[in-house]
Amino acid sequence: MYDGEGSVVDANDSALAMLGLGAGDLIGSRADDAGWLVIESADGPITVHPVIASLKSAQPIRGALVRARRPDGGDVWLQVDVVPDQGGERVTATLTNVTHLISRSRVTTRSTGDHILDEVTDQLAGARMEPRAILTTVTRALSRLRPGIWIAALMRKDPSDMLFVTADEEHPDYAAAYEESMRAAGRTNVAPMASRVIETGQPTFLPEITIEDLKGRLNDDVRSYLEKHPWMPPGTHLAIVFAPMRARGAPIGALGLVERRGSNPLTEKDVTWVQAIADRTGLAVENAQLYEDAVNRLERLTALQSVSLAVSASPDLRLTLKVILDHVTSQLRVDAADVLLLDETDNTLALAASTGFLATSVPEYRLPVDDASMPGSVVTSRRIETVTALSAFSQFRRRSLFAREGFKAYGAVPLISRGRLLGALEVFHRSALSPDQEWLSFLEALGSVAAVAIDSATMQERLRSARTGPVAPRQQRAPLDLSRMETEIMRLAVEGLTNREIASRVHLSQNTVKFHIRQILQKTGASNRTELAHEASKQGWL
Repeated sequence: MYDGEGSVVDANDSALAMLGLGAGDLIGSRADDAGWLVIESADGPITVHPVIASLKSAQPIRGALVRARRPDGGDVWLQVDVVPDQGGERVTATLTNVTHLISRSRVTTRSTGDHILDEVTDQLAGARMEPRAILTTVTRALSRLRPGIWIAALMRKDPSDMLFVTADEEHPDYAAAYEESMRAAGRTNVAPMASRVIETGQPTFLPEITIEDLKGRLNDDVRSYLEKHPWMPPGTHLAIVFAPMRARGAPIGALGLVERRGSNPLTEKDVTWVQAIADRTGLAVENAQLYEDAVNRLERLTALQSVSLAVSASPDLRLTLKVILDHVTSQLRVDAADVLLLDETDNTLALAASTGFLATSVPEYRLPVDDASMPGSVVTSRRIETVTALSAFSQFRRRSLFAREGFKAYGAVPLISRGRLLGALEVFHRSALSPDQEWLSFLEALGSVAAVAIDSATMQERLRSARTGPVAPRQQRAPLDLSRMETEIMRLAVEGLTNREIASRVHLSQNTVKFHIRQILQKTGASNRTELAHEASKQGWL
């Protein structure tokens, strides 16, 4: 007996025995949570619990055939007839055990696997066009229809990197422990058995294997972790099936089930429907990846167009570099980026623009071009380079900055225009990064645009100088008695920044900035900031 909300309010002893449940477990439970696999009814196809269908339609449901999973792991096939009362506040469900007749029933032409395949296909149709969303939808649906740990592993564009998704509706802690064993052992995105299936392109079926035997099939790191953190009780017997996910004739991943062996063990027939679901999942994921790649290409082409417009529309190099860095971080999905310009007077790279940094000391760095570490090697070799190994960062001149920022990946591309080296564009990320060829090509393209912008700004400055004729004071880069800090503060003051804004930029107190401003005015002979700006422009101090 069910109430109007679909909760069990009463059950006789026969129903309890049939389902293998106690009264305390069954009464109060909801029909939605029963986990029944509904095959059909006398009136036609049905996909929801017969009680829910009757409550929604206020009509009786006759001859619904369902498969229910008992607590001991066995399956029982039931014919369910549901009749609502006249008030529609309760329904009565009559259960008949037809397990012994199932071999001669009308569903003998379609196996349980066929119905699972149909249900998963329906779920795939509504999944979001994104690889992880598709794998999550499939594994969760399968774990409801066939309890156990369902594992999906998908190769990314870098074959050594995998997207790894698990689901177990009945025992989520088992799935979490399995995934944690990979992560803690240093194999975050690698499933050893799935990797073998992908390499061979053939399904793997182990009808019975103990936990100890399973460990022997894993790599040393995972096995060592499981020794210290037991995943399941020793002596547990498992059944395992893995099938390759294929697209366009090639394996792109694997889909598998790891379950505790019970009264409904896996057989060779189960390999067939698991393989069918794996292939459909592979096609769905392939389509999602193609869609995602197309969107990324369109966004990157749009970004390049925006950057090109910014270069042609504005002579302000700082604004142009800011636009470029904004597109770098958004399109390449990195946390920080900067542009270093070559200062030919002392052959060093100085910061021209940056975004995404947390540390306050970034502007103080000047890096020698001939340095063997990054970005000196990028500039001297004139080729793009990436670093993803944490051990390599210890060789960087800016290793303290990397440590404070928490960077785990780095990339750089030289800025070259008309064969002349101008500087370097750097990108930084605070988590692992696996750049593919398209990623690298886009970084290189943005580096080329940045180099053109810098070269154009330099050329315009030379043209302006040529029109006005040679002016001796312009050969003087800055007053000889101004320190580097005073020169920076003078530049900011000429740009119109207030003392408070200057203090924030150079990380000094406002009183210290006021002192430096007085010193600058005294050394340059200017009576106020307006005169200072005029003289700085006239004399070429900046």
